[in-house]
Amino acid sequence: MRVGIAAVVLTLGLAITLIACGGEPEAADPTSPNESPNVATVVTAIKGADGTSATAGGYTLGDVSLPAEAGTPGKVSFTITKEGDPVTDYIEEQTKDIHLYVVRDDLEVFRHLHPTLGEAGEWSGDLTLPAGGTYRVVVEFAARTPDGKGEQAMLGTTAKVAGASEVDVPGSDDGTVIAALEETPKPGIDQEVGLLISDPAGKPVNLGTYLGVYAHVTAFSRETGEVIHLHPLGGPENGEDGTRLGIHVKPPKAGDYVFFVQVRVDGMIHTLRLPVTV
Repeated sequence: MRVGIAAVVLTLGLAITLIACGGEPEAADPTSPNESPNVATVVTAIKGADGTSATAGGYTLGDVSLPAEAGTPGKVSFTITKEGDPVTDYIEEQTKDIHLYVVRDDLEVFRHLHPTLGEAGEWSGDLTLPAGGTYRVVVEFAARTPDGKGEQAMLGTTAKVAGASEVDVPGSDDGTVIAALEETPKPGIDQEVGLLISDPAGKPVNLGTYLGVYAHVTAFSRETGEVIHLHPLGGPENGEDGTRLGIHVKPPKAGDYVFFVQVRVDGMIHTLRLPVTV
């Protein structure tokens, strides 16, 4: 059975994620024989597994490989092990078993991928990077545990790619879609912030779902490389300033972050980059 993340609950200081249907996703076909009812699965977030280390909670990200040179089609590959054994049983989060982020250390290049798991436990996928440099390779996943529950983690490491470093840096306005935050998040506090998506005239957009939710938002700390996955809360609301989505966020500390917002507008995926000082 495959399901997606629905909400974040804080209990006794530990982040507990309830896995169920998430963020008002596209409806499944109830007549499909492959569809199972959504049953909540409790997944515990592993403390310290924030994408800054290759090892946490017994899990290890290893054997990481990126394309040898920028501008050339290549492969990304890696393994995830638990106490030395390959991890092969995952719980879907936003319609995927695993989310892979390949981000240059200056946060000017961002790729969000969904690789394929091989029989030997190695993940791999196609990847072309536009510029050389040092990249952070971050995997986000929820592994099923023997008791039927799960453990959620982000693991990260670095790898170098040869080639010129110059690159066109995306902004919060790609000429078709504009993204902005209604307010600046506060550090160390669970909160909802408004994410506004609009057209160049500041009008609402035809917002569809991507990965089962109305926006996929990932933030990276400039200072530490720590990763924050922000979860949409409910559906979009059209207003005078565009289309609004509520986003759950808890920046761990004050500092400079870059938010990467991915939305589907009129059927096309847009990736927008928002520098934010918390």
